Amino acid sequence: MSKTNSITYTTNKEYRKAVREFCKMNCVETENTDDTIDEETKDELLYDSLGSQMTMNQIYEKTKDHPLWQKIYEKSAAKFFSTDREIGLSILFCYDFFPGFYDCWHSFLESPEKFDETNEWYEILYNTL
Repeated sequence: MSKTNSITYTTNKEYRKAVREFCKMNCVETENTDDTIDEETKDELLYDSLGSQMTMNQIYEKTKDHPLWQKIYEKSAAKFFSTDREIGLSILFCYDFFPGFYDCWHSFLESPEKFDETNEWYEILYNTL
């Protein structure tokens, strides 16, 4: 399988940019006159919670009944001592797991009928969790 859809980042700012693009967030930078706010905090404020919620809802609807996604969600939810699969999905958007989720998601979209336990991206993501 190719990694043509892969994303990489090495900074928090690059990570947030990747998530914003993935979720097609509508981020409008406003003029902030508060001189006490550092650049990282300003960047963090460019978050469209509605955009991310809509994206996660769409992903969950497409995957919630798929046995492998259920396993992924349960394992990721366990990171927060939870069994809630929707929490599991949100964990996949964390800095450490997002690239693996991204590859796995695109692999699923490209060939849902071939998305099984031998799928390279599934194996990588599941083992990363």
